[in-house]
Amino acid sequence: MGVLNVTPDSFSDGGTYLDPEVALARAEEMRDQGASIIDIGGESTRPGSLPISLEEELERITAIAETLLERGFCISIDSNKIEVQAALLERGAPIINDVFGGSESLFSLAEKHQAGLVLMHTSGTPAVMMENTQYEDVVKEVRAFFEETFERANRYKIPRIWFDPGIGFGKTLEQNLALMGNLKALRSPRWGLLLGASRKSWIDRVHRSAVNQRLGGSIAAAICAVEQGVDLLRVHDVFETEQALFIYRQLRKKSEME
Repeated sequence: MGVLNVTPDSFSDGGTYLDPEVALARAEEMRDQGASIIDIGGESTRPGSLPISLEEELERITAIAETLLERGFCISIDSNKIEVQAALLERGAPIINDVFGGSESLFSLAEKHQAGLVLMHTSGTPAVMMENTQYEDVVKEVRAFFEETFERANRYKIPRIWFDPGIGFGKTLEQNLALMGNLKALRSPRWGLLLGASRKSWIDRVHRSAVNQRLGGSIAAAICAVEQGVDLLRVHDVFETEQALFIYRQLRKKSEME
């Protein structure tokens, strides 16, 4: 899953893809590089960010989403507003990526449009999430959220659900590392598992680095995730991640043959 942020303030690429032609070129580039899904976001949800209006979010994402759908892309819509989710499902978006973990209204819409859902765990809105990092056992509590949410969503006929543990969303560094080190404990045959760890600030806290210096950490997280059976990786650097995973798999094959 390649990240396409059409926002002025996303943490790693804010403002880069506001121009529709630039956004389209980037989507085409990521698909050529190996992205099977393009995840379009019109509102930053980084810790501390504030929400934008419904009208502004729709203005940012609708045209590029329609263009990509017309050109045969598989897209997901990274939005937590039910009005935005509904509007893009009506236009044919096959997947909604909800950082707030879904709602009964979204589950009903997904059933109506036969759309897949990515549902993320977070402890609160971006403005306050980092004030809510109290967990007795973050892995068990995120797993419990997946179980409970799946039971609610499973009352609807939704073709596919992926869960996202929400790295960086209301978690401390140690909690983020605990989740990434125990992804196997979050898996289930009943749902898919997505990891979005690319370029995030946890890398800086482990190994001091600016946002544009976090490729190595992002790839390390991707390899760790694949080793544990994660189904989808949400990444900014599609070519480099795909190359690293390809080489990793080739080396594993050689090792297993000997």
